[in-house]
Amino acid sequence: MPNPEDFTVARYDAVIVLANLMDAEGNLNDETRARVDLGIEAIETGRAPTLVMCGWAYREDSDICIADAMRRYAVEQRNVDASRVIAETTSRDTVGDAVFTRSNLAATFGGSRILVATSRYHAARTLEIFTFVYGPSFHIDVDGAGGPATAAQLTSEARSLDAFRATFAGVEPGDTDAIFERLRERHPFYNGDIYPRV
Repeated sequence: MPNPEDFTVARYDAVIVLANLMDAEGNLNDETRARVDLGIEAIETGRAPTLVMCGWAYREDSDICIADAMRRYAVEQRNVDASRVIAETTSRDTVGDAVFTRSNLAATFGGSRILVATSRYHAARTLEIFTFVYGPSFHIDVDGAGGPATAAQLTSEARSLDAFRATFAGVEPGDTDAIFERLRERHPFYNGDIYPRV
């Protein structure tokens, strides 16, 4: 259990929560709920004033954005003040979570210290992606919910990280325009190969 005094040291301007999955009615799976709970803990302990939920309407059988479902859970089931919870519904994966929170919301955070809440197995990849996208003027930390990574998860994360590095090779960290253009050109979730082009 963390020492409550430690929370006063690490003060953030926003907590960004990454989605996993939900059902067609917008009920969060255990992994997404654990990530949201981790973000809520940061709010409740005074580590940050604002929660940002990420994720689009990814299910073919539902028009609910998972970010909206996460926000609803925080507000209706965990009693978080609705004015403190933002839904960013553009992103389709972790790279998009970083790109679209940076371009659409970062200027409203009032500072450059960001905490990202995800699963423990996903934390290292998340840190590299967000640090690259946000650039050197931001400080990024990542908290991970859940148990240690399995071998299969580590393999999958390494493969995804290799793909990320290849996609954005030659782009300078924090160059938001160049990063967005590369996302639209080469990332299959955003360039029209799999989902509609952004």
